[in-house]
Amino acid sequence: MDAERALELALSLGAEYAEVREERVLKTRITASEDINVSTRSAGGFGVRVLANGSWGFVSVNSEKDLEWGVKTAVNLAGIQRGKVRLEEVRPVRDTVRSGMKRKPSNVPLEEKVEVVKDLYSLVPNETVSRKVVKYSDFSGFKRLITSEGVEIEWELEGISLEADLTVSSNGRSAWLFSLTGSIERGFEAVDEMQERVLGEIKGQLKCFLHGKRPKLADAPVLLSPRFAGMIAHEALGHLAEADELPNTPLAGKLGERIAPKFVSLSDGNVENGHGNDRYDDEGVPVRKVEILKNGVFNEPLVDREKAFLLGIEPNGHARAESYAFEPMVRMRNTYFEPGDWTSEELLEEVKNGYYLVSPGPGQTGLDSSFTVGVLEGYTIKDGEIAEPIFGATASGKALDALPGIRGLGKELDFENSYCGKGQVVRVSMGGPHVLFERGIRVV
Repeated sequence: MDAERALELALSLGAEYAEVREERVLKTRITASEDINVSTRSAGGFGVRVLANGSWGFVSVNSEKDLEWGVKTAVNLAGIQRGKVRLEEVRPVRDTVRSGMKRKPSNVPLEEKVEVVKDLYSLVPNETVSRKVVKYSDFSGFKRLITSEGVEIEWELEGISLEADLTVSSNGRSAWLFSLTGSIERGFEAVDEMQERVLGEIKGQLKCFLHGKRPKLADAPVLLSPRFAGMIAHEALGHLAEADELPNTPLAGKLGERIAPKFVSLSDGNVENGHGNDRYDDEGVPVRKVEILKNGVFNEPLVDREKAFLLGIEPNGHARAESYAFEPMVRMRNTYFEPGDWTSEELLEEVKNGYYLVSPGPGQTGLDSSFTVGVLEGYTIKDGEIAEPIFGATASGKALDALPGIRGLGKELDFENSYCGKGQVVRVSMGGPHVLFERGIRVV
């Protein structure tokens, strides 16, 4: 049974709506530690989702021969209980989305990829390092979505990533250093630039480990790099605006209310070289920019078709699935503070005694907008200039309480291309300009 006949079967069994997502990818991973390890694996299958009796049913299968079973099982699962799910109407799209990479990883010889890993491994510092791992990974293939409403979209899939993972020890203390970057927009032509980014981040973190001191200032202004600001934008604010999380957050019932200064805006959508970029989401809805905060006002949440109907708003392309084996759910793409009109130098000059936080480390966040995150690279600021490095610091606060303490935002945007886990792992970017918080973030 092919995907088109699977849709017909689902409707004949009583489904109000049905979709089939097919995916086939080849993944390559090269790891350098004491040895070089190379692995390739293929993965793929079909995800079947149906809406029947107002409830969802979902099943994934690995083979086309199992599609009939998958459809029948999905319809049965949906029929177990009666629900109230309804979908906002969308215009059915038929399209093919091609990769824009100049040198697609699928066209690069394996030997060349191995040389990239060896080169980066040799360049990553060995000073005080007790463990060093460098990883390269890529994927290539396609995915396809067809629905009972007439949507038919096929995507060409290509992606690449580089990362370095170090454990360092010195003078009775130890630390974990990490850097990762990737792209689904730029291919092997960007490898040199990706190497430089990873190396620069690792060297900055190592400098703070070797020479940094514990922070001593009490409540002090904090200047965040675009990467650190992006962590706040994504982890402490963006998740609150995902419509499936929204009812359990402090933003519930606050659409249209001002929660930040007029000059502060927060957006999510496609950006240059965004790791979460796409033309359509996994429900076939065109992706558009969402102004989550607009001039300080909570303006619009991120939605899938189901939540769009409930909230009475237009779908905005934020239904995403890790792969065919998962149901689409509301997810961020590229979340960032919009730029302001300050230069980085002007923001620094505003701080007599404070901190400059560059690279965030592991931490935890809550749906009350709270966050506690390690600082892998950070510095003190004295009289408007970056001074001594700090080590062993954490930054904490509540993002919604901290927003009124924003003094200014820089002009230049930058992003970290990374991943987000919410039961499923998807590619995202997070970033913004430099952001100066006069209060609301505590560094200890």
